[in-house]
Amino acid sequence: MGLNYSLGITFINEKDADVCSKEFFNQKIVLPDGNLAELFSYVSEHADNQKMQEKLYVLSVSINGLGNVDIDLRLFETSNFYAIRDFFYQYLRDLKKDFEFAHFELEAADYLMCAEEMTEDIAFLVKNLSVADEGAQKITGINPSEFLSKRYIDGIIIPFKNYRKLKNAQSEFQIFKPNYYWLPLKEFKFSK
Repeated sequence: MGLNYSLGITFINEKDADVCSKEFFNQKIVLPDGNLAELFSYVSEHADNQKMQEKLYVLSVSINGLGNVDIDLRLFETSNFYAIRDFFYQYLRDLKKDFEFAHFELEAADYLMCAEEMTEDIAFLVKNLSVADEGAQKITGINPSEFLSKRYIDGIIIPFKNYRKLKNAQSEFQIFKPNYYWLPLKEFKFSK
């Protein structure tokens, strides 16, 4: 196992998670440089389902080479990285199925699979800046001074029912699509 960037989407409905996973099967993203980024996906039960009132299922979508196993550094170049991220955001905008949380970040799917009370986590993480993305440094070997500061939780998307629970952090969020809010990205750029 390694560290990988992933899109994680949390669902209450396992069938919805499975349908979405199949949509990513053999999917490729055409990058600005003309190369292709290959995706793979799977669905897991939330780690704490036995304790939770409402069972959750997490779809994990990863990109071959966007991690520290068989790393492909061209995927970390600004234009390619942003194309991958934008592909996922467009998918989420177009998604007609209800979801609880969605996030694209280093180990995002694993994080969503293990976080028991996400709204509390979000409220905590909104207050905490990263000086640099240490995870990305571990993956790429690039000096952390080449990354702009950002918060790990930036970019997360939540439905209105979860947004209402974030009393102290609501002002940070913007409308993403009807009934969904997102925490805008504090840009994550490479110096190239």
